Amino acid sequence: MRIKTRRNLVSRLLPGLFAVSLAIIVFQFPLEAEVLSGRYIVELSEHPAARYLSKRGGENAPERRAQIRTEQLQARQELQRLGAEVVDAVETVANALIVHVPDAKAPLLASIPGVVRVHPVRRIKPLLDHALPLHKVPDAWAQIGGIDSAGAGIKIGILDTGIDSTHPGFQDDSLPVPDGFPRVNGDSDVVWTNHKVIVARNYGYLLNPRDPTSAGDHNGHGTAVAMAAAGVPNTGPFGVIAGVAPKAYLGNYKVFLGTRIDELLSDDAVMLKALDDAVADGMDAVNMSFGDLLARRPVEDILDEAVEEAAMAGVLVVVAAGNEGSNPNTINSPGTTASAITVGASVNDRIFAGSVTVEGSYSVPAIPGNGPDPMSSITGPLLDVSTLDPTGLACQDLPTESLSGRIAFILRGECFFEIKLNNAQEAGAVAAIVYTDAARPDPIIMDVRTATLPAVMVSHANGIQIKRQLETTAQLSAALQFSIGPVPVDSNRLADFSSRGPNVDDTIKPDLLAVGTSVYTATQRLDSDSELFHETGYLDIDGTSFSSPLVAGAAAVLKAARPGLSFQQYRSLLINSASPFLLGSNEEARVQQAGAGLLNLASSLQGMVAAYPTSLSFGVGNASPDVVKDLIISNAGAASDTFTISISPRADGPAPSVSTDTFQLDPGSSANVTVRFSASSLNPGEYQGFLQIRAGQTEAQARIPYWYAVPSDVPDFLTILSANESATAGIVSRGAIIFRVTDSSGVALLNVEPLVTTISGDGAVIDVVALDSDIPGAWGVNLRLAPGNNIFRIQVGDLQREVSIHGESTATP
Repeated sequence: MRIKTRRNLVSRLLPGLFAVSLAIIVFQFPLEAEVLSGRYIVELSEHPAARYLSKRGGENAPERRAQIRTEQLQARQELQRLGAEVVDAVETVANALIVHVPDAKAPLLASIPGVVRVHPVRRIKPLLDHALPLHKVPDAWAQIGGIDSAGAGIKIGILDTGIDSTHPGFQDDSLPVPDGFPRVNGDSDVVWTNHKVIVARNYGYLLNPRDPTSAGDHNGHGTAVAMAAAGVPNTGPFGVIAGVAPKAYLGNYKVFLGTRIDELLSDDAVMLKALDDAVADGMDAVNMSFGDLLARRPVEDILDEAVEEAAMAGVLVVVAAGNEGSNPNTINSPGTTASAITVGASVNDRIFAGSVTVEGSYSVPAIPGNGPDPMSSITGPLLDVSTLDPTGLACQDLPTESLSGRIAFILRGECFFEIKLNNAQEAGAVAAIVYTDAARPDPIIMDVRTATLPAVMVSHANGIQIKRQLETTAQLSAALQFSIGPVPVDSNRLADFSSRGPNVDDTIKPDLLAVGTSVYTATQRLDSDSELFHETGYLDIDGTSFSSPLVAGAAAVLKAARPGLSFQQYRSLLINSASPFLLGSNEEARVQQAGAGLLNLASSLQGMVAAYPTSLSFGVGNASPDVVKDLIISNAGAASDTFTISISPRADGPAPSVSTDTFQLDPGSSANVTVRFSASSLNPGEYQGFLQIRAGQTEAQARIPYWYAVPSDVPDFLTILSANESATAGIVSRGAIIFRVTDSSGVALLNVEPLVTTISGDGAVIDVVALDSDIPGAWGVNLRLAPGNNIFRIQVGDLQREVSIHGESTATP
């Protein structure tokens, strides 16, 4: 089905649902694929209290809170009159009410005096031993007198699945509980606090009032994140581990309900309330290891705006970039926020792996999935699934008994690991080797969900080696070893899953990188139903979810060691003191992949130069740009110094000019430098590099990445942003697939004509619509599914992707 462009996505995706249109009031329309029916955030006009907390010691904050509550009281009365139930309120990082109301009445909310926007509530998904030396954390500890000072007195809020505060990684009776703590939402959650974990707030009442559970962690994600940020030294099966800031306090803000990753329940209303509480509780830094790939423009997203308000209160908010790489333009919200510290993932310098030994030949590292442990090695004949399924993906049913007694050899991609393994098992396989693709060459820990077939993943290079041997050897056996141990690997690589920029507003994201693969950390021991449960309390895990808490911990160490600096100075010292991130070819990573580089806490502690902004995007424009930006440089040190600026463009591209390249600054003072990017007759592509600012009396320097793009009309990347796993057959599923097309620089293309067709099943493509007014650069596909499996192909130029959606039959009376 060819494209039908529409400037307003609502007229195509949700026809007839909302009829109210006011000149000033904005109603944020949802997509069916992500919205929660009957739940809304009603944003009011008065500024929230956060921006007053850092002014004059917060003396005006109580007055501001009183004004907000008066406005909210009036709005509550009007909402009740319209039949809406107010379930909670926020006043610190946003001025808003969280309400339940029938969808048919939702447009009426915008008519209430004082209401500026109504946001339908959206779903939100969650996205160390060797990691610390890579980021110079032990060096930083040595600079501040040892580990016993790392993060002392600083509070880190963890918005996640909870924290298992009984774990050895969170025991430190030497820490005095601060006045006014512990803080909880219910008295029963006091048991989840101690001298280390001083907040245990559970938001289950907003997600499932009938079964809100406790503040304890029944999944493990939050416990793992908290350990990476601030766990105390403790010993697991593979050795002693510690978080970056062992002496920092932790705040547990449980924003997800559920046990298994794919069942975790949360939304942006809950995140908003939790962030509001974290700032009001006095957290110095907040970690948010979750995100939404369907990112709005930051000025239109209430959670992004709340992060900005938290920044005004001086709170460093650290956010995972997302796990949707390696395509560009995949930064998750709220990592899209300008003031957030958005963190991508680099590769660790070792993995914990088992092995695949090919008969009579060689052995290669192999990472087991998170399914049941077979407790012993498995040996059997190999069979390449491409001999049964030309794609080699095993995303479709395989012939009965075609893999009987064999180890299936399967290509990664297109469908969930669970589907691949179940299809192989139903065809008789005794185990599976999944080899990853060229775009994501490194093996990962597969999330196999409920699949029980023993499986490992090998790298793309090793997979191709095995595949070639299978092509020349009729009978080839392999032995799969599932017991794991440390194996050294090259750390000069980006994690293939790490989300890349440019940001949805064409700025530079991520801001920097931290290790996000093979992170050895803590997990919960409360609930064995979770795939992150381990009876030892420790596991090896991947994801930008575990990169961001390393930076949150670094923020705590920095704030404790260097009190009295401004929010912007702390943020810059963390970002702009990063080490250059050199890839295996000794070429520096692109700025939209790595931001300023790899976290270097030792350099952050020594840094004398702070900059605002921390990166310079000259935007997307024509072949002859002339763009000017202001850069504010401050002396964060204790002595006067002379600073110099040099410029290093990438690949001999054009370099920006500066109004001055040498200046002297007293402690605490700043200079405004004008930076101009001017060129002519540029070819399509991206132009980038670094401004390097050096202090004269020390070796300290700051590296400011810059970027400009000239768009191309050639599609280079087709990224699926969202796709339903299943939907009701026979009715129109609106926004069932949402995708983005970009050029080689990651710039979204809107002048293309996507073609979407049905290639399997009886499902029908209704139309394809442009969603740019709501989700920058996105396209939506409206479908009518048939019962069973439906496969659709999206094609743009030479690019194509296939998406499988199961049509659920409606029950007959």
